[in-house]
Amino acid sequence: MPKKFKGGVNVGTSSVLVSFVLLCMVSFAALTYISAYSDYNLSLQTAERTTQYYEANRMAELYMANVEGLLSKNANNCSNAGDYYSSIPKLFEDNDQIIVSEEENRDNPVTLSYTVPMNESLQLNVTLKAHYPDDDDQRVFTIESWNTSALQ
Repeated sequence: MPKKFKGGVNVGTSSVLVSFVLLCMVSFAALTYISAYSDYNLSLQTAERTTQYYEANRMAELYMANVEGLLSKNANNCSNAGDYYSSIPKLFEDNDQIIVSEEENRDNPVTLSYTVPMNESLQLNVTLKAHYPDDDDQRVFTIESWNTSALQ
């Protein structure tokens, strides 16, 4: 009796399975590498933005310290709140960075604002409200806002 040939892929089945498992491992390794590289780039960008923010924040605090010094000196030279508020615009008339706004509010009629650039697209905005020092409160200003915004 002649032998009947039974077709099959007994030898090739394990090779196909090993090839499939190897292909899956390479795919997962590539995806893991791409994900790690993206996370690394994101962390670099975050570190750069954080550095830029704190540098702008440092510059804004230096401006604020200068404003405080000028306003304190001005408060010592003025005898009342009216003189104090009316002399503030003269203090900053030669400064291009600090904008002085006079308002109709009789209690705190002067607002000082300035911006510090952070990068090509963001800036730090600071708004200070002038305050005449008295026995209860020795401050010469209060911080109205301190925030970031897109460059205009």
